[in-house]
Amino acid sequence: MTANPTSFPGLFGCGRVEGATGEWLRPGDGEIVRELFERSGLRLGAKVLDVGCGTGESLAWLERHGYSGIGVDRDERTLAIAASRVQSALFHGDGARLPFADACLDAVLSECSLSQMTDRRAALGEWWRIVRPGGRLLLADVDWPSDDGRDGLREDVEAAGFAILHHEDRSKVLAGFVARFIFHYGSLDPLWGGRDCSSTDRRPRYRLLVAERAAEPTGSAHP
Repeated sequence: MTANPTSFPGLFGCGRVEGATGEWLRPGDGEIVRELFERSGLRLGAKVLDVGCGTGESLAWLERHGYSGIGVDRDERTLAIAASRVQSALFHGDGARLPFADACLDAVLSECSLSQMTDRRAALGEWWRIVRPGGRLLLADVDWPSDDGRDGLREDVEAAGFAILHHEDRSKVLAGFVARFIFHYGSLDPLWGGRDCSSTDRRPRYRLLVAERAAEPTGSAHP
């Protein structure tokens, strides 16, 4: 198993981060999803799995804009909320072990979910398995810069068999998210699980990435 060095024990990515007035908070407030799909080249009607769908905000967006959504999440509370909001099929389970046939979906959407996976390459390998050749990985997530300057996220995505079509650092969206989180929770400790973010050169980055499933993986993520 390849452990994910940026997996978080805190609230980040769990789908249960609320603001002071009870609204659900996420970086970019939904605009990131729109940007990912604008860059994806996916046709209307494309079948998209939202891994870590939470309370269904992105699934609702998919339904409004003519895509076919499916959601999976480990949290039964958030799935119950999603079920009251969307028509999409919902599954309770692990986003790294999915009950879908090979190459049956057009895309996987992952917002702040990959960073929650214990084994990042295994999760990416599972997403590669269920996406059709030429399908898309739509990813928006936090990671920490590595000590040696390597881009571990990019390496893992490519090793899993995805060709990166677009990549962008969107860390600026974290500022508003963090400010509202602190206003409600009092500090960042519940978000990062106590992880030290004080070092100026080791602050988290928020990254937007669109990739295409290649015919064969380029690394060791698959047999």
